[in-house]
Amino acid sequence: MKTWVVLFLVLLAAGVAWGLARDILSRQRGSLSGTVVGVDLGNPTPKWFPPTPPRYKVRLPGGALIDVATKNPHSVPMGGGIFITEWVTPWGQVWYTQRD
Repeated sequence: MKTWVVLFLVLLAAGVAWGLARDILSRQRGSLSGTVVGVDLGNPTPKWFPPTPPRYKVRLPGGALIDVATKNPHSVPMGGGIFITEWVTPWGQVWYTQRD
């Protein structure tokens, strides 16, 4: 039983460290613009599913469809233009946030 508790705590610490490393070690790679084609309000109060942050589905001028994290999902209407910051981690993961 003690081994399982230690294993759980080690995995929990590794997951938290991974998330913090993504936020702290990421660098800004560029700024983009696109058109909002969908809004996901997220699930801030979990019942059966894990909580998920709000995000936009955005179509870039080149045709690519990306998910963009946001703090305020009501700030840009459907079909409206949005400015995006592109981030990259040292291990190559790319992620996007809405510019404030």
